Amino acid sequence: MTALFGGKKDKSEEEKKKELVKKVSTKKKKTTKKKTKKVSEDLIKKADLVNKIILNPVVSEDAMSKTTVGKYVFKVHPDANKNQVAEAVKALYGVDVVKVNVMKYKQKNHSFRGRKGKKAGFKKAIVTIKSGQEIQLFSE
Repeated sequence: MTALFGGKKDKSEEEKKKELVKKVSTKKKKTTKKKTKKVSEDLIKKADLVNKIILNPVVSEDAMSKTTVGKYVFKVHPDANKNQVAEAVKALYGVDVVKVNVMKYKQKNHSFRGRKGKKAGFKKAIVTIKSGQEIQLFSE
């Protein structure tokens, strides 16, 4: 009865208050973590888009000769357009893109030893970058 009239309180009530304070303080910490998670999720989404747009660089004699002029050749996703390719190259390699040329190669039928097959079609992009800049991947 002393607890009702301002006397000593039970330890269980004090412990309950401490737990409530801990819950409130942990909620604040979680909200700050969510903000950082949102930023990292945006970067992850952007990186995924870049990786889906640019499939791989083309390494051929013709493509390597174009690097001296500042043109780089990539295989890109069939649904990608010029603007997406330019943004992806800028985000991935950190260079300024001046021009993008895109070519689509159709699927071709082939036969080998009497067996018929198909050679896959693909989309190729030639990216011209600002003079004085280069992509390190191709300079090696």
